[in-house]
Amino acid sequence: MIKKLCIFTISFAYNRQVLLNFIEKIMPKEIELYLFVPKECKGKFYSKRIKIHESKQNKFQCFLDLRKFCKKNKIQRIFSMGALPQEGYLMALATLNTQTDFIPHLVVNPFNAFNPFKMGFKKSTLKSFIEYFLLFPLPPFSRKFYVVSKDLTKITKKHFPYSSKKIKFLRYIVDTETFKPIEKTKARKNLNLSLNKKIILFVGRIEYAKGSDMILNAAKMNPDILFILIGQLFDKKIRALKNIKILPPQKNRKTLSDYYNSADLLLFPSRTEGFPVVPREALSCGTPVIANNITGLKMLKPAIKTNLNPLEVNKKIKQFFNLPKKQKDEISKYSREFILNECSEKVCKSLYMDKILF
Repeated sequence: MIKKLCIFTISFAYNRQVLLNFIEKIMPKEIELYLFVPKECKGKFYSKRIKIHESKQNKFQCFLDLRKFCKKNKIQRIFSMGALPQEGYLMALATLNTQTDFIPHLVVNPFNAFNPFKMGFKKSTLKSFIEYFLLFPLPPFSRKFYVVSKDLTKITKKHFPYSSKKIKFLRYIVDTETFKPIEKTKARKNLNLSLNKKIILFVGRIEYAKGSDMILNAAKMNPDILFILIGQLFDKKIRALKNIKILPPQKNRKTLSDYYNSADLLLFPSRTEGFPVVPREALSCGTPVIANNITGLKMLKPAIKTNLNPLEVNKKIKQFFNLPKKQKDEISKYSREFILNECSEKVCKSLYMDKILF
């Protein structure tokens, strides 16, 4: 078992702070824990126990500082929080010919290069190809190579058969204490929302890759339903309808939990996912989800699956709202139970300790 562990990431995200808090909580007291981040992350992460080192170098140059940091503190292992291949290469360069090993954690789906969304998506497709081919050297040089979902793990092993024994499944966790069910009426009162209106929620970047066109079509077909979209707006067509309310990303997680709980349904028609946190947060709140039937989403058993066809999406929405209340309540209960059994802190504790420390 290692005694000195450095957690590494080049960017801040709320789910990474959640993971950091989790690692801090579960690791034995004799384990020395460090967090190394580039200057772009200065002041963003916090911890009571983990010693945070904020590099003065940016995320493209910080491997030199990371190398010095590991040697000085006699770090035995670096664990990545998921931005591959970038973090993988930085760790590989930082640990080359040293006593430190590294473990990458793949949390996105790099294999979309072989399934381009449409001709207008050339830039993203090229980016996917570059990221995919840059992954090749990482599995053989890493101590282990973790992938965030079971279906994506199987695909990764097929693409990298020479390192299949190193490639293992390690899920992310969900903050089930923040994202938990509360009475819908209470949630709507907290947000000053109508108590009687049907509400469909979307959270994430409002763009084609996340299915913004499907959301727009659904809103057109259901003028009686309020569509609340939370996230950065990229698709300007979304502004066209009166029954669409657009909100910026919610930094207050309690407020975001209220939005999940106030919604009748979360619509998540994303075209590409690795380990989608948003639908899991919604399910953790007991909010039913309609999701695209793709890698990264099809493993969410409580979610209602759909193909990305406007008529098919609308059919699923109609079918859901026509369900009797008892059946809706059953879906809600199963959704919460599924997340608690899949990626709560209790379930993941021994899993993370075993896979990171040994």
